[in-house]
Formats: sequence, structure tokens, C-alpha cells
Amino acid sequence: MDNDVKIGILIPKSQQYPSLDKDFIRGLKLNNLNVKFFVESIGVGADEKLIIDKIQKLNFQEDVSIIIGFMGHCNMSEVYNYSSNNDILFLAADLGATTPYQTSEYEGIFINSLGLTDSCYYLGQYFTNKKYQIASSTSFYDSGYGLLAALEYAFKEKNQFTGHYITPFMPRENEALHMDHTINTQQPNAVFAFYSGLYAEENATFLKQNKLTQKYPFYVTPFFINDKILEEYKNNPSELYVVSSWMQNDTTSTNFTSLYKEVYNDIPSFFSVLGYENGLILKNILLNADSLKTSSLIEEMHKLDIDGPRGNIRFDTNTNRTLFNHYIYQLNLDSFNTISFKKIETLLNDGGFIKAFASLTKPDHIGGWDNAYLCH
Repeated sequence: MDNDVKIGILIPKSQQYPSLDKDFIRGLKLNNLNVKFFVESIGVGADEKLIIDKIQKLNFQEDVSIIIGFMGHCNMSEVYNYSSNNDILFLAADLGATTPYQTSEYEGIFINSLGLTDSCYYLGQYFTNKKYQIASSTSFYDSGYGLLAALEYAFKEKNQFTGHYITPFMPRENEALHMDHTINTQQPNAVFAFYSGLYAEENATFLKQNKLTQKYPFYVTPFFINDKILEEYKNNPSELYVVSSWMQNDTTSTNFTSLYKEVYNDIPSFFSVLGYENGLILKNILLNADSLKTSSLIEEMHKLDIDGPRGNIRFDTNTNRTLFNHYIYQLNLDSFNTISFKKIETLLNDGGFIKAFASLTKPDHIGGWDNAYLCH
């Protein structure tokens, strides 16, 4: 495929994760696509009109009909509807921090997700099977997304929550004690905790003070983990588990990680994985499609069945979304004081969670401050 093929890229910017855009592009380019890229910034991704303007620019000014975007949830139906009506193939990456209402009705829209809410839902099933009573712990910012709702949906009619602790937007001077008291009063079997960015840093400080991770098993989402948490774990190992579709040292993606390190002398992030997978998807459909017509490319997307860092990459025929298994990783400390993430449970993804929400009517407002989770 010669470099006359034009690919548009829509990328957000995150203040708390400043390497998000760079990591995504690095992962994408790791596939050595012989194409010409046109990159457009969409800010924090909260303005659907700006996003549509960028699509118009790519489509009309540069004759781009294939677009890759790192997208969120706010008014995406308008963005996807515009792309679909203008004969554009849109391959979106998202973090899956909200439940995916009505995303399957647009022709030519395909979504590859990290699946944060999927992780929470299948973790909820895991808790149900173990008959665990769960306390949740999160920040004012993170609680606005769909992670807790996904866990609750897994519990269905049997409520397994002992209660919820949410750090206020303006934490109190003795917030660590408030957290300690709230969760100790509940006496759960385990704590489900999810924080991101500066709120994860803040939470790590509280946990260092109240030592709650020494009292209860903590099940967390990937962005909970940061240097402060890892340093405290080295000093005081605890029962700490991460639920995710991928982690940096996942043995099933060794080839990808090694290649990334070799090219960039850096460790790939979750954003790198999403970029790499979307580039790999694009590489395969360009190689196998009969033509560059959108209809031909869409046809090839429906046939897609390839291996990637998180396992088999294919799009569910009902939702046009990727489906990956999720895993519970346990933090471990070896004799050399090196931390690793050991895969201890596989949470099989049968697609039921995505399909249930994709067929439901979208509420007037979906929670979350900005369009793309982490772009605060």
C-alpha cells in the first residue's frame, strides 16, 4: 500500500497524563504503516462541535476518509452520526469508563476499548461468586463515570455493597481518618477502589497514613497504581489486585512490549497499546481490502480476526466493539525487591455486558466531567 493513503488522527490532551497523545501515536506508528498521517488535536475532547469541525477539515481539505480517534463519551452520537453520513471509516479508541449506550447503530464506526467498565462488571461477577461484601472507595471526580454502575449491574438484585466512600472535591484536613472510619465501620470482605491522575496521588497519601491496604484486600483499576502506591507496597506488602484487560508485564504481549522498548527505549502504557492495536487493525484491513472504498474497508473490518497484545482482535457483529477477556493481577514483591503483576484469574468476556447497554436508550446525560476519562 503506497503512502498516498491518507489517515486522519484525532487526539485529545490530558493534563494529568501528559504523555497520552504521544504514547498513542507511538503505538500507532509502531506498525510501520506506509501511509500519510494528518493529526488534529481535539483538546480534552469535550466539544463535539470542535471534533466534527476537525473531521470536516480532514475530509474536505485533505480528502481523508479513514479516521482514527482517541474518543470519550460526551455527545459521541453526533460525531459518529456525522462520520457515518459522510462515508467515513471511523476507528475509535476509548477507555470504556462509561457504559456504551447505543453505539452499534452507525455504519462504519468501530470502537476498540480498554474496557474499564467491562473490567468492573466481570469483577462484580467474581465477587458475586465468592459471596463478597464490598466497600467502594473513589474520588469525587472518578465516581461520576460508569465504573461503579458497572459493578452494581453485576450484582443485579442482590446488593453486595456495604457502603461507599467518596473523597470530597476539597478534602478535609483529616481525610485519611474519615476514609479509615468509613470503611472500618462497614467491615467488608474487600474494597473496590478506583482513582486516577491527581486524585490517585491524593488517595495514595491517605492510604499511606491510614494503612487500610493492610486491613482489607484492595481490588483496583489500573490508574489507581502509581509510584506512591508501589513505594508503599515495597515497604508494606499487602493484598493488592488490579483488574484490567492488560498490564505492562503481561506475558501474552511480550513481543509488543519488547518491540516498543527496542524502538522507543521506554515501557508502553495503556495508551500505547490502544494506539498499537488500532494501527494493527488498520494495517490488516488495508492489506486485505479489495479497494479503499469505505464499503470495502467496512467489509474487511467485519472479517477481522487477528492476534494483538491483549489477545484476539475482532469486532462483535452486534456492537462493532472489540471484546477482550479481563484479568485479575496480584502485586508481588520478589527477593530482589522488584514488583511484578501476576495474572491469577481470567474473567471471560462473553460480550453480554456490552450488548445489554448497547441496546438500551441513552440517558439524557452520561456522567463524567470531560469527554475522555483522564483528560481532567
